[in-house]
Amino acid sequence: MIACFLLLPFYNNAQNNPYWQEPSREQVDSLKKMLTVSTNDTLKMYVDREIALYYQESNRPAALQYYEEMLTLARKTKQPVWEAEALSRNGYVSCSIQNYSGGLKFLLVARSLASQDGIEKGMWRPALLSFKNDAYHARITVLAGIYQHLAIVNYFTGEYAKSLQLHQIVHQLNNQLQDDAMMSLSWMNSGEAYRGQGNLDSAESAFNRSIIYSDRSGHKKYKGLTYWNLGKVYEQRNKPKEAKEFYRRSIKSNIESESPDFEGMAYQSLADISQSDGNADSLFYFSRKALNIYHHINDTLGLIAANSSLSSAFDRVHQMDSAYQYLKKAIALKNGLNKEERIKSFQVAGVSEQLKLEEQKAEQLRTISRIRTYSFIAGIILLIFIAAMLYRNSRRQRRDKIKIEQAYAELKSTQQQLIQSEKMASLGELTAGIAHEIQNPLNFVNNFSEVSNELIDEMNEELNKGDIEEAKIISSDIKQNLEKINHHGKRADAIVKGMLQHSQSSSGKKESTNINKLADEYLRLAYHGIRAKDNSFNATLKTDFDETIGHINMIPQDIGRVLLNLLNNAFYAVDQKKKSGIEGYEPTVSISTKKLADKVEIKVTDNGNGIPQKIVDKIFQPFFTTKPTGQGTGLGLSLSYDIIKAHRGEIKMNNKENDGTIFTILLPALP
Repeated sequence: MIACFLLLPFYNNAQNNPYWQEPSREQVDSLKKMLTVSTNDTLKMYVDREIALYYQESNRPAALQYYEEMLTLARKTKQPVWEAEALSRNGYVSCSIQNYSGGLKFLLVARSLASQDGIEKGMWRPALLSFKNDAYHARITVLAGIYQHLAIVNYFTGEYAKSLQLHQIVHQLNNQLQDDAMMSLSWMNSGEAYRGQGNLDSAESAFNRSIIYSDRSGHKKYKGLTYWNLGKVYEQRNKPKEAKEFYRRSIKSNIESESPDFEGMAYQSLADISQSDGNADSLFYFSRKALNIYHHINDTLGLIAANSSLSSAFDRVHQMDSAYQYLKKAIALKNGLNKEERIKSFQVAGVSEQLKLEEQKAEQLRTISRIRTYSFIAGIILLIFIAAMLYRNSRRQRRDKIKIEQAYAELKSTQQQLIQSEKMASLGELTAGIAHEIQNPLNFVNNFSEVSNELIDEMNEELNKGDIEEAKIISSDIKQNLEKINHHGKRADAIVKGMLQHSQSSSGKKESTNINKLADEYLRLAYHGIRAKDNSFNATLKTDFDETIGHINMIPQDIGRVLLNLLNNAFYAVDQKKKSGIEGYEPTVSISTKKLADKVEIKVTDNGNGIPQKIVDKIFQPFFTTKPTGQGTGLGLSLSYDIIKAHRGEIKMNNKENDGTIFTILLPALP
């Protein structure tokens, strides 16, 4: 009864998802009393979590202690979803205090556990982790939180691309959850990764989205941190005025949400800008504000930054003794925190982790020994040298970035030109085949036109004779001829339109297409195109079309390019084998279609020499070709692969060296 009474305020003040609710300072005092009197392990497990949430950003050592107690109780009570949540929180807080190796271990175990289907059966009080009061929903919420924390760890260690990939998984999981608070955090952390990559526009967009979701959800714990990140974006754009405005917003928001860690970061950033502006009074004020906060929450990194700022402030007013004292404190703190070595531990966590950690400890001792030998003057010179190097490197990086962007733009332009050249080359190969195909209907049109002209003369003669019946018979023949002229005219029109479609850039719009008709048409066009180049070339053409397929959704000109490329390669292969002089060899190229369960299979087969086994793995690589110089761009199969993948299909090759090749295309069938 007492437990229910104490937990009641949480339900009344909860946001949309109780997963995010945090107790107030007064409620934490009540919860601590509950821990001392309660004998219910599951209840104590939940209370440990709530107290740890309160301390998570303000007193991380205390938070870690409560999360460890939560983990012990979750395992004792055999609550795997709660255990995964405890592991996830332990991992996040461990990494927040730079224990990357230990934090990563917690998170990897948490992900493995929460990814298991069915562990939510028998879960205690899912309503405390899910606004739907659903155990499955609670497990997915915890799993999304784990991926969120893994993404943050990768950001901490500079793995920005990996961090963004993990945030994509968070977004996918949140499609089930529809949790605005989760999206607010994910967009904020994504923005930090973009900022780490130097992609400031994407970073700003992500931070603005985070604020929208924060306001929508009511979960504003990290809104102040988001404002601080926006300040950093504008500071990187060399807009200190706008940056300072966001830092002030950050301070206000962090005070409201009781987030002293982020409040200290904002004060420290204002101190850094004051140092750049040469404003000694502001530098003293903001540095001391930051230092007081970091002392209160025992944040080592913050203390290093604040002590360094105060050292610079005293240096500006020529109080060298005080400057030396604060610099000495900053260096002493750095000696106890070798972040780069811990990052290496994260990157090599595995079989050799213990050896690496031992090496890091030895390196740390050597570093401490070297730093202790520096005098105050040497330290000042070192700081000036580092500042000069950073400034020079920054300028060089900006110049290199411009050069890289220019080179990349030129590369993209060249790539587009090559792709267009490949398309025009395939159009050229079609031209001869089209000329042959269009000749037949045009011959029919000419012949039937001449016959119809003669029949009109005969009909006029019969009319002059007064033989109406004979004239009617002749007019019927003329009508049939006109129908045939119309039919073959439409056939010629279709061929021309097909050529135009092939030459144009794809619109990207799928159409319902008869795949059998398309395959048969490109088989004939490719064959006559080859014969136009070499009229001595002959080959047996075989087709085996599954008439039950009907129409499927595709971009016909793109799939036509794929078929044309495969068929041209097949005709080239059998022609080369024929020219080798093998007695009794009959070149054969076949194309077939078959309907499978939910796919359509297209096969292009030849009985040429096949592909040498040593180059089989390279055939889909751009610019790789086995044809002589000038006869192939090396882009045909690469583009074909990309087109089929864009259709959510597969393209595979079965090869028997000296005995031919089979290319198989699998496309989704029309629903």
